[in-house]
Amino acid sequence: MNKILLIICVSLTLVSCRKFLTEYSPSDVIPTTTADFGEILYADGYPENGTRTLYRWAAFLDDDIQCYLGPTNITAINFITSARILLQWQPDLATENLSFGMDINSWAKFYKLLLGVNVVIQSLDDAAGPQEQKDQFKGEAYVLRAFYHFMLVNFYSRPYNDSTTTPDKIMGVPIRVDANLSDSFMTRSSVKEVYDQIASDLDMGIELLERKKKFSSVFRISHIAAHLLASRVHLYMENWDKAVYHADKVLAVHPQLMDYNSKIGVPVTMEDGLVGPTNVESIWCYGNARERYPEGYGFTYDVSADLVQTFEPDDLRRSIAIYEIPDFLKPYVAIPVSQQKQLGDYNSGNKSITNSWRSSEAYLNRAEAYIQKYRISGNSNYATEALESLNILRSFRFPAGTYQPWGVEPGDVLLQMCRDERRRELFCEEAHRWFDLRRYGMPTIKHIYTPDIGVVETYTLNKRDPQYVMPIPDEVLTKNPALIRDPLYEGIRMKD
Repeated sequence: MNKILLIICVSLTLVSCRKFLTEYSPSDVIPTTTADFGEILYADGYPENGTRTLYRWAAFLDDDIQCYLGPTNITAINFITSARILLQWQPDLATENLSFGMDINSWAKFYKLLLGVNVVIQSLDDAAGPQEQKDQFKGEAYVLRAFYHFMLVNFYSRPYNDSTTTPDKIMGVPIRVDANLSDSFMTRSSVKEVYDQIASDLDMGIELLERKKKFSSVFRISHIAAHLLASRVHLYMENWDKAVYHADKVLAVHPQLMDYNSKIGVPVTMEDGLVGPTNVESIWCYGNARERYPEGYGFTYDVSADLVQTFEPDDLRRSIAIYEIPDFLKPYVAIPVSQQKQLGDYNSGNKSITNSWRSSEAYLNRAEAYIQKYRISGNSNYATEALESLNILRSFRFPAGTYQPWGVEPGDVLLQMCRDERRRELFCEEAHRWFDLRRYGMPTIKHIYTPDIGVVETYTLNKRDPQYVMPIPDEVLTKNPALIRDPLYEGIRMKD
């Protein structure tokens, strides 16, 4: 199908679309049936599972990554310098052109996808076709619209639960809920307004998707995926009861967990990996290996020593999801450990899936929400509920018959245990760790940077640092002067 007018008028940077009118050709196909809109949704509303990425640069932000350099990879110094401003959290990120195709303008990518889903939401009711299809496609579109706003507000705004203020006083991102042409510039709504829109879209999407409760493919949004995202959103909003409610909805129909015992002695492959469509836990999959496996990863960048130290000795994730370079290879490999979740070759543009919404997250969301209820009330029944989720999840991550369940601890202790478990379970997936650090209060974290053999530098992202908010790209601000950028870190960030 050719692009329809509304798709041609992609307001990538939220500028006027009226100038695009002259680009419209009468030969373009105007959608009239539900099937037409289904094609538009899949082509222009879903993330591509091919070679394009949405936010691959985000892999360099959190404390789960480290830079490694040795005699064996000194020729790859260009990989190290290509990600320098990301790894050092430099304020000129918005103006830099990153090498190797790491386009920093994820803002434009998400708003382009928002246009695609808005076309479907706005026009599908008048299409010819069965109501069941309309409900399904609109339900998917509402959930995707919620997801894209969720990603935007967590990259480009301060966190919802910022302890120094309230979400109604924090600049969020522009809310895009229509596909109409306009000459006016869109402005930033508050974080509260954005989250309210996200929650509303999820409610609508869930209502539509639950009419049929169809789960046809891990590549399409289902009612289960909608509830999982809702549990994540309400966890961020600290709506503990709603986070539990939606997590319970997920686990009632999709409680499956991968047994890591089945992976002992079995090489992890792209075809049968720890994330992606072959994992029994997967609920929705999108993207490709380049999203969380950017250039240089696995060669000059890989999992940090800090992350590795969080695993218990007999945790199977430590030996399966992370590969320790054997002694006989260490003279030939600069990195001592390598993650095994995201496997791929960035040169080949392979289509191996990198992002999976998994049932394990539902267990973690449920546990964290119950722990917070326990901390507030002191009711140990909430601790028991939280431990039920954590112990079920962990029992699949340790050698069969050896796991010792966790017991009740003080609320703050149990919360830290849950957060550590979340880090171990979800590392190298989506932007989980970066977003979690933000909602944990934006703590101080450090990165090791090795620009040359024998040179080790440390850079610090301070508590509540301005660079916990990604700067809106310069090209966006140039085309939309109504946008206001959050304050940047002053000056050049120097090594410790």
